Amino acid sequence: MTKNLNTPAVATLAAALCLAALLARPAPAGAVTICDVQDYDSAGFSLLEGETVTVKGAVIVPPGLLQPQYTSMYIQQGDCGVNIFCFDLLPFELALGDSVQVTGEVVEYVSSGSGAGATTEIMCESLEQIELLSTGNDPVEAAALDLPDVNLEDNEGRLVKTIGIVIDNNFDFSMYLGDPYSGASVQVYKSYIEGTDFSVFVPGDTLEITGFVLQYDRAAPYLQGYELVPRYQSDMQYAEPVEPPEPEYSAEARLSVPARPFRPDIGEVLPIGYSAPERSETTIEVYDLQGRLVRTLTEGDYEGISALPEYYKEGFYGEGVRGWDGRDELRRLVPAGTYICRLEVEDRDGNKSVKIAPAVVGIKLN
Repeated sequence: MTKNLNTPAVATLAAALCLAALLARPAPAGAVTICDVQDYDSAGFSLLEGETVTVKGAVIVPPGLLQPQYTSMYIQQGDCGVNIFCFDLLPFELALGDSVQVTGEVVEYVSSGSGAGATTEIMCESLEQIELLSTGNDPVEAAALDLPDVNLEDNEGRLVKTIGIVIDNNFDFSMYLGDPYSGASVQVYKSYIEGTDFSVFVPGDTLEITGFVLQYDRAAPYLQGYELVPRYQSDMQYAEPVEPPEPEYSAEARLSVPARPFRPDIGEVLPIGYSAPERSETTIEVYDLQGRLVRTLTEGDYEGISALPEYYKEGFYGEGVRGWDGRDELRRLVPAGTYICRLEVEDRDGNKSVKIAPAVVGIKLN
């Protein structure tokens, strides 16, 4: 008698075995996450530079917007994005949200002429290394960041949005957004993208900008030089002015100074953040490395907001920048070098604490 193997139980077993085989299928050689690719060393370079990897991600900048003569696009997975580059043109179109798998070499683009760049890329040798996995997906939602947080290496290649005030412009290719309370700013850049018109905005406009974070640093270590690049005109919208910060108290003294040089010779101000317990007295001073007092920036009762000197920049909205302008008590520019910013706090119980942080005055390099 011939047995009939075409039974529901056998069919169910076959389907289960097929699914198990698919799940057990090994990942492509070199399979990593985009966050793995964007992990960086002290120079700002990817830890996987020079390796061939395979990543998956959703399209956040489709081919044709950037360098339309090549295949250049950005994809994102989770909180991390990366540039995909191939010299040949992709034979099919990709839309926002389309899921792709890409294999290529991790490179750090640095211009041989200017030395600027350090944009992390996955470079394909052939278009066969770009595979469309699915289409019709919802586009990736931009992460809402405070403007100072846009300028971080962790956000390179990522789709973000932020609110700021137009403080400067060159409508041919860029404008600058500023945060009137922290003093931070970010360049909004057109790159190779056509169809975005910056000339409709003027200094003083409050905008919410959505875009991907591009890097064009001019010197190692490559941990600066970030640019926010909108993809479409709709990525730039008028917004309500940034609200002033609420009074901020902390259980202990806190001091925050950007870990980068600033140039007072061209009018730059070093923004200084600090907080202290309620009803405490604070003193912020700047010393040179020989321990000599250079400048007292503030002293007195802490009211939960910055009492540092305020420096108003022409065209800058709101309260301007609070911090140190790189001058001594006689308002003379200090020499380039490293200085110490010192915060001393005495709380209402008479307990004293001190926080210090380096402040680096830079100069233009020839």
